[in-house]
Amino acid sequence: MSDTNPSTRPKRSKATLAQRVLASLVAGAGLDEISATEQLTRRRTENILRQELRNRWVAPAEEFARLQIARLERMIAKLVDRLQEGDLEAIDRAIKIVDRLDRYHGFTTGKRFPERYGEEERARLLKKINEVAQRLQPEKPAE
Repeated sequence: MSDTNPSTRPKRSKATLAQRVLASLVAGAGLDEISATEQLTRRRTENILRQELRNRWVAPAEEFARLQIARLERMIAKLVDRLQEGDLEAIDRAIKIVDRLDRYHGFTTGKRFPERYGEEERARLLKKINEVAQRLQPEKPAE
């Protein structure tokens, strides 16, 4: 038998297929593209992806966050060379990606302390506003 005979070709395991589908999604491929590459229907690809995500993670919100974190980490890894060269566009993009990663990791949910603002602070502010308003008034000509 030759290698071209379909019965002698090694079959891909479902786990490997699921891992490939998830890896392609993380890499930024769309469902239609993944379906075409893996020679599956779109519905079958969606089901494989759902099952793989269920096997890996528990909560849907956590599932989405982990997927986004993986995507963002891959994006920033692609920028490393441009960052080292000082490419300003790459630096700007990296800052945005790091900011987004911080949000997904929960670093931006710090608690703010209420500021104390009483009558004394209001009086000082009003005084400053009045001083600025006085300076902005045109001088009256001498009569």
